[in-house]
Amino acid sequence: MNGASDNTGRIRRFYSWWVHTLSSVITRPPTKERPWRTMLFQHANGLQIFTKGDGPIINLATLSKDAGPGEIADVRRILIGRATQDSKQILLRLSPTEVVQRTIRVPKSAADLMSSIVENKIETIVAWTHENTYYGYRIAGSDTDSGDQIDTEIVATTKQLVDGALARARDIGLTPSAVDFAPSPESASVVELLRLERDPVSRTAGRLNITFGAILACSLAVSAFGIYRQWDLQTQYDDLDGKLAAIKIRVDEVKQLNEENTKIKDQRERLAKRKVDNRPVMELIEALSRALPDSAYLDEFEIHDNEARIVGKSADPTSLIGTLESTPEFEDVRFAAPTTREDGQTLGTFSIIGKMQGEGTPEKRQ
Repeated sequence: MNGASDNTGRIRRFYSWWVHTLSSVITRPPTKERPWRTMLFQHANGLQIFTKGDGPIINLATLSKDAGPGEIADVRRILIGRATQDSKQILLRLSPTEVVQRTIRVPKSAADLMSSIVENKIETIVAWTHENTYYGYRIAGSDTDSGDQIDTEIVATTKQLVDGALARARDIGLTPSAVDFAPSPESASVVELLRLERDPVSRTAGRLNITFGAILACSLAVSAFGIYRQWDLQTQYDDLDGKLAAIKIRVDEVKQLNEENTKIKDQRERLAKRKVDNRPVMELIEALSRALPDSAYLDEFEIHDNEARIVGKSADPTSLIGTLESTPEFEDVRFAAPTTREDGQTLGTFSIIGKMQGEGTPEKRQ
């Protein structure tokens, strides 16, 4: 079982790698410089909002670090009609006061492994956990003293800081598509820290997965149709075999029906005999009404199988045994529980059981 799971996992990993590689080949690489029209520049004192068109960069407003609802509303009014609402053209940039910067030097031969090198180096650069870190890097250039070394600038910050800046941006109605670092809004030396929009390669991989899924679904549909046709023919053959088997089963059923009819006949005769032997309930109630004296009355009357149980009160419960024995409807009359009489009461409580006589009992018919 574990071997099958391992094989399935390897197949999935190979498929994911293959789709991602194919997507990387057919996807146009994004430009290194991210164009923007509205920039949110996060620094120690707050959030500056800049806009850029065909002319120079314009500072629209500044949202202070501890801005309240009133200031947020004022900034939103200023941005109406002046700041773009297109997320793809909105950028959040962090200033040097919001990040940790380090420059490392690595051999040129390791340039292809730069991502892994930076990831391992992050733990020695920041004082917080790796899970709480957003980081990026930029290859600054070759070392002038040693031609076989390259300098790489690493920039890192905390997720809390970035998440807080994004929340403040949303408060004023702007949703950035990426987060980067640069010393100033005009700087060209940019290090991307976070891409909030879906990666183009991932989008292409998603489209490929949908295409391959559709092809697989069509293949399965064609295969399913062929299997259905084969199954239909097999079903017809099986149907013929089933009809032959049904004939044999019906012969056996006729034999079983004869046996069951005999059993039902016997049961009917037993029920008819039992009906003759057992008296109707109303007849028993009428007999009790005649037999019991006026000083006695019933609270309960139950019938279980061929035995009746009566519970009630009487001035002389003991005499009821003989009274009921003398009726043609009851025999073997006896107390089911001791009689009781509460202090100050003239009537005693009784519980009597007796067997019911059938209508055909010879002794009672005389």
